[in-house]
Amino acid sequence: MTVALDVEPEHTYPWIDAASPTHPSLIDTRHVTGELFGFVNIPMAVWIDETGTIVRNAESATIERSPLRDMDIPDGLDERLTRMLTEVKAIPDDAAAYRAAIVDWARHGAESPYALTPDEVIERSRPRGDDEARAAACFELGQHLRDHGDADAAVAWWRQAHQLDPGNWTYKRQAWTLVTTPQDATENDLMQGPNDVYDGNWLDDVVASGGGENYAVRPKL
Repeated sequence: MTVALDVEPEHTYPWIDAASPTHPSLIDTRHVTGELFGFVNIPMAVWIDETGTIVRNAESATIERSPLRDMDIPDGLDERLTRMLTEVKAIPDDAAAYRAAIVDWARHGAESPYALTPDEVIERSRPRGDDEARAAACFELGQHLRDHGDADAAVAWWRQAHQLDPGNWTYKRQAWTLVTTPQDATENDLMQGPNDVYDGNWLDDVVASGGGENYAVRPKL
């Protein structure tokens, strides 16, 4: 099952329609699944067995190698775009190994070496401290205000969420895209560049966090 984390449901429709009717897809406008399972970026996943038990904690869940990784960066591009593509190419690629792990689990269930014990799941899970809990509350308050027509008031709460939980990219990317995507656009702005509303942006925050190699929560396979 796929869950789209997006406060604008219509932005998810092209992917949901493409997966229909064979793949169940849901939309989480309030990032509840992120709060419950520890999703801090996309794509991430947890594995849940037939008893409802989590057997693998939240981690990056790419199953196809992105063409961008093998693309030569053309000369003459804007400097910022060149830096962005460089960081994207540096994001670790575990797609083949992660896909193989899923297949192994589907075939062998609890006997799969990739199915973790409850203690291992807890040990590998992202810590949830006071700041992370407050950040989740701030994000929810911002979304509540936006739902009720006060998008400007939502900004202050989302800025707090970013400050309290700087490693949560879903909070940041959700807020950035709302101010960098033109209102008449049919797709989200993936560059999410500098803006006058929030302190951060995708490229500068990735560089500040140590570069693309530190961007994903890599699966320990």
